[in-house]
Amino acid sequence: MKQLPAATVRLLSSSQIITSVVSVVKELIENSLDAGATSVDVKLENYGFDKIEVRDNGEGIKAVDAPVMAMKYYTSKINSHEDLENLTTYGFRGEALGSICCVAEVLITTRTAADNFSTQYVLDGSGRILSQKPSHLGQGKKVALYTNILYLFCLNCWFKKKKLLREYKYIALGLVLIKAS
Repeated sequence: MKQLPAATVRLLSSSQIITSVVSVVKELIENSLDAGATSVDVKLENYGFDKIEVRDNGEGIKAVDAPVMAMKYYTSKINSHEDLENLTTYGFRGEALGSICCVAEVLITTRTAADNFSTQYVLDGSGRILSQKPSHLGQGKKVALYTNILYLFCLNCWFKKKKLLREYKYIALGLVLIKAS
């Protein structure tokens, strides 16, 4: 036996969280709602296989948190397992963005109410910041994924395009209903 390379382990563990293009959209919408967003826009190119973009008007990501915003198991939602009893958020594990980084080229643009301008971050496959530059986004966050290989790494991405659109509709409707109640 031999140990798998770290990149292979990351990819395999990510496929447990990111099972389809739909799961990427679901995770990003949940992140937006957890950030207090009242507006979430989702844009897809080629049904999400070439590009997924989710933009919200939530709190944004603080500059101090940016270096770890997509690192696996970093989260602002809990401090220990005892906090699991009182969860009020959709996500808490700190796995979504890190897993998405393993299967797509990720750009995150964010601005908090305290920031004078937004910052765009380019992330690597491990969720580390490769580069950053000022941007023009209003308060909130925009996550853009650019890839044409996302489907190669998702175990369940072989959905027909019409089924994908139907699933997006059900996820969006379900999250809207949950948030409204």
